[in-house]
Amino acid sequence: MAEKKFLELIEKLEAEIEAADDSDREDMQVQLHAVVAQMKDKGLKVPQRLSQLDHQLEDEAVESMFDNMPV
Repeated sequence: MAEKKFLELIEKLEAEIEAADDSDREDMQVQLHAVVAQMKDKGLKVPQRLSQLDHQLEDEAVESMFDNMPV
């Protein structure tokens, strides 16, 4: 039952992330990462597409930090 609730939450987050602009995507990455961590803590299998999206958003967040660094 918990897995079904996680999957519903994931689908909602994925849709919101896809529709969001860059600044909102960074905030949503934190939520997505928390869901992934909770799933792992409960021993649930994390879908591969979700892990990939989490890593992609983490990479985008790191890149955006360097975009604002003075040279």
